[in-house]
Amino acid sequence: MKTLKVKLPGRDYDIDIGENILHKQLPNVVLKKNTDLVVVVTNETLHDLYPDYISSIINGYGIRVASCVLPDGEQYKNMDTLSKIFDFLMAVSANRTTLLIAFGGGVIGDMAGFAAATFFRGIPFIQIPTTLLANVDSSVGGKTAVNHPLGKNTIGSFKQPEYVCIELSLLKTLPSRELKAGFIELLKHGIIHDETLFDFVESFSLEPLDFEFLEEAIFRSCIIKGSIVEKDETETGIRATLNFGHTLGHLIENHAGYGKYLHGEAVGLGMFYAAFVSWRSNKLIEDDWRRIKIFLSKILITIKLPPIDQKLFREMILHDKKSQKQSINFIMLSKLGVSYISKETSVDMLWKEFKEFVEIFTDFIEIEVR
Repeated sequence: MKTLKVKLPGRDYDIDIGENILHKQLPNVVLKKNTDLVVVVTNETLHDLYPDYISSIINGYGIRVASCVLPDGEQYKNMDTLSKIFDFLMAVSANRTTLLIAFGGGVIGDMAGFAAATFFRGIPFIQIPTTLLANVDSSVGGKTAVNHPLGKNTIGSFKQPEYVCIELSLLKTLPSRELKAGFIELLKHGIIHDETLFDFVESFSLEPLDFEFLEEAIFRSCIIKGSIVEKDETETGIRATLNFGHTLGHLIENHAGYGKYLHGEAVGLGMFYAAFVSWRSNKLIEDDWRRIKIFLSKILITIKLPPIDQKLFREMILHDKKSQKQSINFIMLSKLGVSYISKETSVDMLWKEFKEFVEIFTDFIEIEVR
């Protein structure tokens, strides 16, 4: 097992990473919270795979456990589903001392975290991520949100967990597609902040599962994200670099319809595009662009999208049909392992590069550009 600590002003929390560690680690953490009610938020898929799994771990300690089971999928990450969590909390007489446990992937983690941030103006919660993507992304850092029809993760709050337990054995039931999507997000941390992490993951095959490799890779990925969160908890500066690939990635998820493509799949193509723009802008040297292109080409899928024109592209990038803005902050690369915020990047320039990108990389994106 590997452990790292995220240190924030006035508080900190541990992230434990390992195989078959949850049964030992979770009861110790829960007992320290002095609560008489634990609410587990999970989804139908996990509830079928692991019925009453969390309850069985903390039963026998005199703590009441109730499970809130939600529908599974990005398309349910909205205000209606969030209200189901609040309804459940009220039904079981939850209060400010109630402990919420998010047992699921990024959708569950984001929604449970948002509920914890707002119910009674804030209750404690624990993250037990069950996907590789959630292991290295949503479970660390405290960003919580639900989607709006006009934009992904546009309604949310910052809420840090009390504890994160990354139980690697849960990845055994994860579909191959989900593993690859998570692997892309893990790779992202190497591309933007640590070339040695890129080198490390580049040398391994994701399947069959190698838990020794995964423990080390996730640990190193979480160190990168944790250190950035420590410096910039609420994303006023360097933390924005973690959004590398998300400008186009979020557009893809929204334009395709939430749930059609996994977050990692959409962000992977967004990373490819952002690296392409960096190279075309003479910020990223040819050798670094070639390494990124070759590796991403091995794991990206083909994204098929409805037609798009410049007006719609602009509206979706800006999340606002009425905005008069002409530019955005766009995350770019100056070299492999070094990213920066390109402030006031022209949306017209991004559109021009998008058209070129679509024309060149037909194996990875199919869309009619009007």
